[in-house]
Amino acid sequence: MAAAALLASCAKQDTQPDNAVAEPPADARTEQLKRQRDAVTGFFKPMKVLDGDWLQTQSEPGETFEQYIASGPTLPTDQRRTIYIQPIGNFTGEQRKAIRLTAEYMRAFYSLPVKLLADRGLGKVPADLKRKAGYPSRDQIRTQYFLDDVLPKMLKDDAAALIAFTNYDLYPGDTWSFVFGQASLEKRVGVWSLYRMDDIILEADNPKDRLLFRTLKIAMHETGHMFSMRHCTKYECLMSGTNHLLETDRRPVDNCPECMAKLAWAMNYEPAERYEKLAAFWERQRNGDLAGEFRRKAEVVRAVK
Repeated sequence: MAAAALLASCAKQDTQPDNAVAEPPADARTEQLKRQRDAVTGFFKPMKVLDGDWLQTQSEPGETFEQYIASGPTLPTDQRRTIYIQPIGNFTGEQRKAIRLTAEYMRAFYSLPVKLLADRGLGKVPADLKRKAGYPSRDQIRTQYFLDDVLPKMLKDDAAALIAFTNYDLYPGDTWSFVFGQASLEKRVGVWSLYRMDDIILEADNPKDRLLFRTLKIAMHETGHMFSMRHCTKYECLMSGTNHLLETDRRPVDNCPECMAKLAWAMNYEPAERYEKLAAFWERQRNGDLAGEFRRKAEVVRAVK
């Protein structure tokens, strides 16, 4: 396969662990979320597929809020509510900052506790789980090494998910050139690479915060898969699949109305409170445009009766 960058590749099909079956929703709560979903549609653009985009090469049906509830998704439990972030490798100062801010953003985005762990080394990678690639030649690590060999052993009892960030280039299989990230729903673990996030091909057009935006999007997207969310095809959405960095850059830093309702139901949070927390994050980053957008979303959903 040609250079395919599968942002939302999952190690296995979405399956439901026996101990995390979703409870049937209360009708009043579900109906309220539907009204709030409909209220914020004006903030999002319908999906437009361009040449080389994900949906030009992948046929996906999408998923509504109602379908998500009916699927019996993987949810946090009273015992498993913490998201852990594990850096693996050696990082630049900018990469460390992006990881730290991603942990902060994730805390507001999912309304769950998030703990950033101390760095650890790559360890000894078996010969059949790495390869040489590119020019000049560099090591690429197969995602299976992280998803099967490393991360499951580190999973804590209170973990809703364990997310590894690495600066090593990744690939999911021999037919792929590379992958940005991959997650296993059954094991509640995922790994994402920062290697290509500051692509030198786009360097002349890169604002200094491009690395942060890309890292945020990949982390929130893949964590969504770990809570059984499928790709969004209706809107330009953080949960939409992407085939390349330019497509990633077009995506917003928030979930569309359908995916917002899914998460609000799954995490049992109030959308207005979440929007306010996200607005506060962007205020701290001195991004008035995004802070204002999230404040307006909060006002809109708060007005829904």
